[in-house]
Amino acid sequence: MKRFPLFVIAILVTLGALPMLAQENFTLGPVSRVTLVRIKPGRTTEFWADVRQNLKPIYEEYKKQGIITNYQIFTKSTAENAEDWNVGIVLTYQNYAALDTLTERTDPITLKFYGSREARTAAGNRRPENATIISVDPRPMTPAAPRP
Repeated sequence: MKRFPLFVIAILVTLGALPMLAQENFTLGPVSRVTLVRIKPGRTTEFWADVRQNLKPIYEEYKKQGIITNYQIFTKSTAENAEDWNVGIVLTYQNYAALDTLTERTDPITLKFYGSREARTAAGNRRPENATIISVDPRPMTPAAPRP
């Protein structure tokens, strides 16, 4: 008979703790994917040629078709060590939902730009010759005000 009240108390304590496990509230809004890159020594000209000839026109088309809201390419003038990044590329999306069908929406654009899957793959395979990706991180959404 004592087991029943103990069981009920355990259930009530567990249910009372569930709100503490809930995720933090977030305001819907833009999300950015930040890619930090280190250009390999002696490959600066080739890296920037690839950005101008391939990446920039593709990003412009993404923006024109509403896949991204903006993009930025920036440099870091000082390196803290030999492995530090020196170029940042930011693609900004309307929200996390925009990432759900990203491949389906970007594939036709890149395929049209490069002309074939093989050419697109070859261009992607050449990029590591010029630079190393240090990190790719989504910028978290802005937290909403805490609940009262």
